[in-house]
This record gives sequence, structure tokens and C-alpha cells, in this order.
Amino acid sequence: MVWIVITIVLYLLAVKVYSRFPFPFTLPVLTATASMICLLIIFGMSHDDYINNGGKWISELLGPAIVALAIPLFKQRHILMNNFASIVMGAAAGIIILMIVNISIGNMLSMDKELILTSIPQLTTMPIAVSLADQIGGIPSLTAVFVMVAGIVGGALGPILLKLFRITSMVGKGVGLGCASHIIGVTQMMKESEEGTTIASVTMIVTGLLASILVPYILSLFF
Repeated sequence: MVWIVITIVLYLLAVKVYSRFPFPFTLPVLTATASMICLLIIFGMSHDDYINNGGKWISELLGPAIVALAIPLFKQRHILMNNFASIVMGAAAGIIILMIVNISIGNMLSMDKELILTSIPQLTTMPIAVSLADQIGGIPSLTAVFVMVAGIVGGALGPILLKLFRITSMVGKGVGLGCASHIIGVTQMMKESEEGTTIASVTMIVTGLLASILVPYILSLFF
């Protein structure tokens, strides 16, 4: 239980830091995670030790947190109906491009097939990614790391890239962040608008569903 308290305290401190210095690289999930990793290294604890000492309860709350997104989705259902085709096409494009890039780079670097398969589910939320990695022959525990890195990097760099490419549409922003960085992308969109949050939430869900269908099929074409 001690590590749960430490995790919560670190996150609350990270939120305070972000409220005072709102930069992409001061995102609470990034600074809190980095601080937590440093503490675990200092105390010589592995990830498994952390999970066995109460950390699993935080992971267990991930599912209910995702389900809770149904509330803003219901409130903005008319937006979903008007933009559903764009969301589906954006999510599908993101999945296909990621797979092609990962497989191509993996083959160029002569990476082990298992490692390539491990990296592919990173666009989906943690529960789906871990299950999908196990299904396609990846390493679920390592996939969890890829998911976390994708979320943090996407959450930190996503707004910068959107501004750089002058993407101002809420649909474009929501689809991009929801697909690339799942729940962290949704959190970023919460600072923009409820419409953008809704679109990002649906994109995250649609990406998970499409990945579960498309990934095994596309992999059969490469391996």
C-alpha cells in the first residue's frame, strides 16, 4: 500500500508542476512516471515487485477509467454520428501505417520477429495491447512498455506537431491524438474542448477494435 500512496503523491505533485509550467514535457504522466522509475531504481525494485506491492490496484483502475469515458461520449453522440467515417478512416490509416513502418524498420535492422510483433499493438489501450500481443506472438509485458512510451511521446509531441502542421480542426486533432497516444491523447484534448475529447475518446476505442481485427490479418500477409 505504501507504493500506491507514493505513486498518488508523485502524480499530485506532477499536476501542480504542470499547472505552473504547462509545457508538453511537464505532462504529469511523464514527470510522475520518470520520478517513479527513479525511485524504483534507487530502492532496487523491479516492475514485478512494484505490482506485487500494491501497484496492481492502480492498473486495475485503468479499465473502469476507460469505461467512464462513455459519459462524454453519450453527451456528444451527435458529433460522433457526423464524424464517424472520418474517425474510422483515421484510425485504420494509423494502424496500417504503424504496422508497415514497424515491420519495415524491423526487417532493415534484422530485428527478431518476436520483438517486431511486440511493438505493433502500441497504438491500442493497455488491456487490448497486452491481449493482442499475446495473441500474435509478442511479449505482453514489453508491449505494455511500448504502449506507455507511445502515450507519453504522443502526448508530449502531439500538440507541437499539430501546431507545426497547422492542424486546427477538432476532428483532426482528436483523431490524431486519440489514435497515436490513446488515453493520454484524450487527456490532452480535455484541455481543448469537450468535442475534441469526445472524438479522441471514440478514436481510441475504434483504434482498439480495428487493431484487434486488422493486425492479425495484415500480419498474415507479411509473416
